[in-house]
Amino acid sequence: MPATPPRHQPDRGALLQLAAIIGVALVMHLKIADLWIGGFAIIIFAIKVIALFRKAGPPNKIAIVLLTITSLGMVIFLYGGWNGQRAGISFLVLLVTLKFLESEALRDYFVVCLILYFLAASSFLFNSSIFNILIVTAFTLAITAVLFQISNPNKQRPIKALKQSANIVIRALPLAILFFFLFPRVHGAFGFIPSLDKAQSNALSDALVAGEMAQAAFNEELAFRVNFKDGQIPKRQDLYWRVKTMPIERDFTWEVSRAPVSSEISASIAMQNLATLDTQDKQGEYIYSILHEPTTDTLLPYLDYVAGTEGGRVRFDYSVQHNANLGSSFSYIGRSTLTPSLTPNGIQISRQRYINTNSTPTARTQALLNTIRQKANSDYDKANLVYEYIANNGFAYSLTPPSLGEENFLDRFLFETKTGYCEHYASTFTTLMRWLGVPARIVLGYQGGEIINENSDNPFLEVGYKDAHAWSEIWIDGEWLRVDPTTAVSSERIDYGMQAVMQLWNDEIFGSSATATALSDYLNPSGATKYWRQFRDQWKSVAFQWNKWVVNYDAKTQLELLKRLGFNHGNQLLTLVGILFICATTLMLFYFLRLLPKPVKRNKEQAIYLKFLAKFKKLGIHKDLSETPAEFSSRAIAAAPAHQNEIETITKQYLQLRYGANAVSGTLINSFKKHVQAFKIKNNN
Repeated sequence: MPATPPRHQPDRGALLQLAAIIGVALVMHLKIADLWIGGFAIIIFAIKVIALFRKAGPPNKIAIVLLTITSLGMVIFLYGGWNGQRAGISFLVLLVTLKFLESEALRDYFVVCLILYFLAASSFLFNSSIFNILIVTAFTLAITAVLFQISNPNKQRPIKALKQSANIVIRALPLAILFFFLFPRVHGAFGFIPSLDKAQSNALSDALVAGEMAQAAFNEELAFRVNFKDGQIPKRQDLYWRVKTMPIERDFTWEVSRAPVSSEISASIAMQNLATLDTQDKQGEYIYSILHEPTTDTLLPYLDYVAGTEGGRVRFDYSVQHNANLGSSFSYIGRSTLTPSLTPNGIQISRQRYINTNSTPTARTQALLNTIRQKANSDYDKANLVYEYIANNGFAYSLTPPSLGEENFLDRFLFETKTGYCEHYASTFTTLMRWLGVPARIVLGYQGGEIINENSDNPFLEVGYKDAHAWSEIWIDGEWLRVDPTTAVSSERIDYGMQAVMQLWNDEIFGSSATATALSDYLNPSGATKYWRQFRDQWKSVAFQWNKWVVNYDAKTQLELLKRLGFNHGNQLLTLVGILFICATTLMLFYFLRLLPKPVKRNKEQAIYLKFLAKFKKLGIHKDLSETPAEFSSRAIAAAPAHQNEIETITKQYLQLRYGANAVSGTLINSFKKHVQAFKIKNNN
């Protein structure tokens, strides 16, 4: 029959520990919760804590029901429904506080601990870093330690309960690791996992508005990591990551076109479908693996110019669209060439589409355009003259550009403010080119990135949202040619990357007297800064491997792991099941063997005494397990009185050796051994 569940009252100290755990969970939840939700949960929690200190019971059932209905209503009202990570986790937080409030019996507190386990696991929907793993592990150990204490009818020390909790986790860890890496991965998404909240999703906007993009320069969040095959990272000036192409202009605002015009559908090109990095190299091309952070965007970064994709569809404008569920971090492989040789021969574009604008030039802008037309002999000359105008007329690069007002945006920028971020220059250059009759468009993506472990055998690139960048493309001689007008005013942005630019920023514009010194210090660190950067790079390398092999461990990564282990069997499922069965069986057998009774290790005097006891077998005398040496000595003397002196001497020496308070000398052990060896007993029968 199953054991009767415990019915004792939980220890008050253990309940206060449980309250502390819930309090920590509430504090951490405040980072993601709506202010009203967090405040309401804290009020419920405070009522229970006060009740614990006063040794009072829970509120009546009607109050609990009203609080529950209020909680449900707040979640639905503030989050617009149940769907979404924040709504789901806020509901769990309110649920655990309400259950804690009404808890009185032991069973209720068991349920509270169970909900806390789910709450701990839900944190991985937001953060799966090594640091977060450590926090969740400590949180789980604390919950389990409380379970040990409230389950025990006798008061138990917290340290002892924590050791028991750690012992369980340590024993389960090998089997958990085994199943994590070898259990067959299932393709596809699970419907019960909350969707990524739109409010928290990171994605480049489908509309480029002058002045808004500059805010990204202060966004320290990571967008994606790139691991190039054989560590061959292109020069920083070539690291243009195309995401979106914007051909539509409306009053200095540029927008993405989701559908091509009929004349350009044929521009979509068939790309090589890549499966792994072990793809045959081609001259002048780069193969790379991108580990992307969670995003709701389906247009993903590829190095310009894309020549091969994995699972993506190359659109008519050479952006790449993935239709998979991108609510969590993911990885994919790309192949790119640095030369714009993607356009099929003979393809034509709709020129009118790429010279249309929704605005007209003012008189002074028209005068500038007329001057350029008079000097230029070709579209290429027009582009050069516009670029030179930006470079030679006092324009400045700024992370906090001034407002351009509500009308005549381009005119005010060209002749008054002359200070802007990359989208100002891309928008200005592209608009001027269209007014000059040259087909042009804007490309939105990322430029550069920070190279981690640059001098090692396995460097990789980190690209953050601060590296978001806009540039222009013009149609010349039957192909799209990249022009980045930002280089005309801030070559440091392209040559050294956004991380270096932030070191040169003096809150207004660049070009202060300390610029050269700051740049030199950044590029060539020394002293403590040098060692700190080395430590940081090593930590980022560990984080990169962690994200690749743990956070983003999927069927593709599992196959790569099997190949590295030497298992190249065609049937991946059969191989995994076979390895998993063998390893799990071996591990379980090891656990079982540890439960078997182990032979008792005996010291030297015990081994000699056992030989003495064995000599009485011929008399049919055996020492009972409960019998002391003195008791056995009395029984042995009664059976063999002729050997009384010898038996008493041997027993006395054994007791002294075995239980004596003083240190045992080698002389006594040798004497004891000699007496046992000399002892001969005859069978009286």
